[in-house]
Amino acid sequence: MRYVVAAMRASFYSYMCELKNNWGFAFFMVFWPYLMAFFMYGLGTMLGSIEEYSVKMNVANPMLYIVASSSIMMSSIGIVDAIAREMIRHRWLGTLPYIMASPPRFIVYATAGPIPVAMFSSLVSVTSVLPVVALLEGLTGLIKMFIVLAMIYLAMLPLVGIGVVAAGISLLAGEESNIAGSLTPFIILVSGVFYPQSILPYVLQVVGRAFPLIYVVEAAKVLATYEHLPLRFLYTTVGVLTAMSFLYNTVTSPILLAAEKKVLRRGVYEE
Repeated sequence: MRYVVAAMRASFYSYMCELKNNWGFAFFMVFWPYLMAFFMYGLGTMLGSIEEYSVKMNVANPMLYIVASSSIMMSSIGIVDAIAREMIRHRWLGTLPYIMASPPRFIVYATAGPIPVAMFSSLVSVTSVLPVVALLEGLTGLIKMFIVLAMIYLAMLPLVGIGVVAAGISLLAGEESNIAGSLTPFIILVSGVFYPQSILPYVLQVVGRAFPLIYVVEAAKVLATYEHLPLRFLYTTVGVLTAMSFLYNTVTSPILLAAEKKVLRRGVYEE
């Protein structure tokens, strides 16, 4: 456990130092959800009007959904990138061979390290849009957004398993950027963040159900539709995400461990 805590602290400290030394990055981390919201609003009006977008997306308050979903897209998927791209960072720094040979298993560095960074980024992404949410729905809207944040955190757990698979493939293939760069847009595509998932081919609809992001999106739609909190639906969503977390992490952890063993047998990690 001490290795897990140490990896988390080191990763978070490095991230905060980067924010401190790069104010531009910190600014865009706060402002980016608004850019995505403007994009989604433009996409909605391209369908004819924002009212038509509301009907197609099946939400009563399209503006609340647009703001919420922009935060969801920016934060939910970040954990996959953080884990998969950890290979690139250590490889560029030249520290990957040393980490692979160190006593803690590589899975500790690959999974534990990015978690606090992803949680902090999600918190910033959601809280940055709270002023707009307060104008739209007042205190009720703020409560809904913190429920969305809780759902994002819960969805990160199965997404860790997906990121582990990408990290394992990255170790074996040595093409980290291609894997990480193609996986996250595909998850967003099949999860129906920007448009109704029903317009996708049936096969992609089924595939989308395998990713936790779609359940967070559906929760945001329900919260943007009902004035009172639909607790029964939220309980069901929590149950589904919890089951996915247990299943995905149980199945995928051995994949990274097997990849680690194969790389260690190969010797120094170089192409």
